[in-house]
Amino acid sequence: MNQLVITNVATYKAIALDAHKEMHEHINSGRRPKDDGSPGWIITFDPEQRSFKKAMISIVFTGMWLEALLHLLIVRDHGIEKFKEFDFKSYAEKMRSLGCSDQRVLDAAEKFRKCRKELVHEKAHFDTGEIKTAQDEADNAHQLLVAVDSLFVP
Repeated sequence: MNQLVITNVATYKAIALDAHKEMHEHINSGRRPKDDGSPGWIITFDPEQRSFKKAMISIVFTGMWLEALLHLLIVRDHGIEKFKEFDFKSYAEKMRSLGCSDQRVLDAAEKFRKCRKELVHEKAHFDTGEIKTAQDEADNAHQLLVAVDSLFVP
């Protein structure tokens, strides 16, 4: 008999997807074509940083979704004891244990892991010198979510 498992994995995914969509709505609401018709945009400053906030929500909840999903799948396929061995391993290692061999997805998972860590655990005095925007990283997280979802969720 299968044990009932109560999980928030679908809710985490919904929050990540909603925040990503709202991020783009905020980005688009703050730009308009140039008055003279030339290429480019006039971008309105948003003192509330709404698109940044939604990007961060999207990134954090994509990470929560990915952790929860991989936990459920590894326990389902390999058991709780095997998951304990994988608990602190990278997303890519966990996905490999589930049969993922798509190097683009594994590379995207590794990039996401590093970017999420830098954004969520900000260490201003340890700046890497690389400029990242939360909005671009939220787009990358969204692409990873879609790829992983298509690989592992029926």
